[in-house]
Amino acid sequence: MTEDETGARNVAMVQGVYERFARGDRQALYDALSPEVHWTSAGDETVPWAGTRHGHDGVRDYFARLDRESEAVGYEVEQVIAQGEWIAILARVRRRAHATGTIGDYAKADFMRIVDGRVVDFREFYDTGRVCRDFRLG
Repeated sequence: MTEDETGARNVAMVQGVYERFARGDRQALYDALSPEVHWTSAGDETVPWAGTRHGHDGVRDYFARLDRESEAVGYEVEQVIAQGEWIAILARVRRRAHATGTIGDYAKADFMRIVDGRVVDFREFYDTGRVCRDFRLG
């Protein structure tokens, strides 16, 4: 399979997962993950869900920590870009902070490496300073 074909296949898979995830189907994401996935979220110890986790249990821990602080109220994919095994996703996420009731609209960038149809590496980046202010973290 050529790099272009791999990229096209991976883009289709990622778009499907993100569409289902945006509708609240978190299982679609778990099903797309390799058992050995490395999951990294930007931020320092001020952000409870930040850091690198491994495997499905690590990803569930990430979401448990995120859900303790906020709830999703919107998610929109703006652009999906592929190069071989790597996919970049530019998106907007809206989350309501439990501590303040503030609904923040955050631009984010996700990067995934997909091998044999499974996500083996996930990295997300967003304005952690703004999240800390909105969520009253730290």
